Amino acid sequence: MFFENMYEEMGKFGRIDCLCVCDNLGDHMIGHVYCKFEDEEEAADALNIMSGRYYDGKQMEVEYSPVTDFREARCRDFDEGSCARGGFCNFMHIKPVPNCLIRSLAEDCDYERRKEEDKRRGTRDREDRGRDRDRDSRRKKRKSSHRDSGRDRDRDHDRSRDRRRERKRSRRDRSYSSSRSRSRSRSASRSASQSPAARRDGESGGGGGVDKN
Repeated sequence: MFFENMYEEMGKFGRIDCLCVCDNLGDHMIGHVYCKFEDEEEAADALNIMSGRYYDGKQMEVEYSPVTDFREARCRDFDEGSCARGGFCNFMHIKPVPNCLIRSLAEDCDYERRKEEDKRRGTRDREDRGRDRDRDSRRKKRKSSHRDSGRDRDRDHDRSRDRRRERKRSRRDRSYSSSRSRSRSRSASRSASQSPAARRDGESGGGGGVDKN
């Protein structure tokens, strides 16, 4: 049961290459558990998280192990059942665990890691979708603002164009009115200049008739 608990707990950090539970009784080896990961970063994560945690009311002390090859550190006499030094042997007395149990635990840990990764990926996907929606909303707001400003510019342009047309029309009207006034004044002056001559001609013609009679 202890081996299963430790394997499941350590398997959360990554694939385990080897997990050894010591059966030694010496002070320098009693209660030791050695876990070798396939990746050093996963071992570092396990060290940071598991250090200081408790198991069965006892605090765990986690550190890196100088042992890299457990096959060289284990007691071959113990594996053959003939170690004369017993539990106080300086070599590792590793508790035997059936390979079928190790494979089953490894499969369970792989499944749990994939499920956790899918959950994190789903959370990231939801966060990404949320960020995409926010980005789309900002884009729509920018486009709407551009359209509004464009419509405002068009309206201002139309107003300016209408004002220019109105000014041109007003200038044409004033010019036409001024030209009509000048033509009327010229006509009046011409008629005024012709009237005295006609009167003088009439006067001279009437006097000549009196003289003939």
